[in-house]
Amino acid sequence: MMKIAVVGSINTDLLYRVHKAPLKGETVFGEDYQILNGGKGSNQCVLLSALEKDVKFLGAVGRDVFGMKSLEYLATLGLDQDVLVKETNTGLAVIQLSEKDNAITVMKGANEEITIDDVNLFFNNNPGIELLLCQLEVRLETILYALEKAKEKGIQIILNPAPAHKLDGNIIEKVDYLIPNEIEAQLMFETDNLEDIVEHYKGKVIITLGDKGVMYFDEGIVKIEPAQKIEVVDTTGAGDSFIAGFTSGIANNLRVKEAIQKGIKIASITCQHIGAQSAYKKIKDTKE
Repeated sequence: MMKIAVVGSINTDLLYRVHKAPLKGETVFGEDYQILNGGKGSNQCVLLSALEKDVKFLGAVGRDVFGMKSLEYLATLGLDQDVLVKETNTGLAVIQLSEKDNAITVMKGANEEITIDDVNLFFNNNPGIELLLCQLEVRLETILYALEKAKEKGIQIILNPAPAHKLDGNIIEKVDYLIPNEIEAQLMFETDNLEDIVEHYKGKVIITLGDKGVMYFDEGIVKIEPAQKIEVVDTTGAGDSFIAGFTSGIANNLRVKEAIQKGIKIASITCQHIGAQSAYKKIKDTKE
């Protein structure tokens, strides 16, 4: 079992449900709304902490009511020690659910205020990290620096390149596993031939395909591990929960295929709950 670090975003999610997504200029009545804990970094870290004991989290909130509520919540899980309070608003995600799909608008807020100095302090305060998990919802310069530091220290790296950025080839070479979804992969690599991408990087790039499963390279060929057939309640956080499960598998020295299967299992649990982090207790109970 490895000591795992997550560097990433913390958002408050304003989630609302509509029967039909409004057209441009149209007003529709919503069915209900909820205010939930979110952010890709927080989602992945919280669900990972349901599976693993030794998880550290570098994130940031604002000095507002959403930030204080996020800190209180993370404290109950023991994940608040390295969370910073910045003089700005907490990150906010507005999530529209309609017809079993979602559309998300994100305001970065405090996530954009995490600095290189914060990364250095985090590594100094948490020696012995063996596995680093990052996404791209915080300042890109900060994440790239964290990847550089991790590489220097011989730390294994998993990067979820979301939202999608065109990354320098040197950055891709530094990570051990790059896990985009199919849209992000197409934008990053400027091709819709996903099999070519996966085959070219030979085990480094793993692409999530939603309800079609996960594409990866194993035993000299491109394979697809199928998704589980479930009754979907909410797809929000499905990718984050897959990555949490996959990271747990890698931390426990599972083969890539087995780590992918674990990620799919965790994602299937999450998709049966409203909001990614709402599945925390179910995932923890499943583990135990």
